[in-house]
Amino acid sequence: MTDQELAKLVETEQRSKSNSHRLDEVEDEIKGIKNDQKAIYSIATSVEVIAQRITTIEAKVDDTNAKVDSQAKALKETEAKLSEKINESERAPLKQTASNINQVKVAIISSICTLLASGIIGAAIAYLT
Repeated sequence: MTDQELAKLVETEQRSKSNSHRLDEVEDEIKGIKNDQKAIYSIATSVEVIAQRITTIEAKVDDTNAKVDSQAKALKETEAKLSEKINESERAPLKQTASNINQVKVAIISSICTLLASGIIGAAIAYLT
C-alpha cells in the first residue's frame, strides 16, 4: 500500500469515527424528540379531556341557572300573591266598617222617611176627621 492510499484509509477511518459520533448524537436527539413528542401528545390529550369536562360543566351551570331563574320567578309570583292577600286582609276591616256605616245611614234615612210619611199620613187623617 502506498503512502497515499494509507493516508486515504486513515482519513476515511477518521471520518467514519466522526460520522459515527455524529450519528450517535443525532440518534440521541431523535430519542429526545420522540420523548418530547410523547409528552406533547399526552398534554394534548389532557387538554382535550379538560375541554370536554368544561363543556359538561358549562351545560350543568346553564341547567342550574335555568332552574334558579324558574325558582326565582315562582318565588316572585308567590310573593306577589301573598302580598295581595295581605293587602286584602288589611282592607277587610275597612270595607266592613264602610259597609256598616252605609247600613246605618240607610236605616236612619229610612226611619226619618218613615216618620215623615207617618206624620204626614197621621196629619192628613187628623185633618180629614
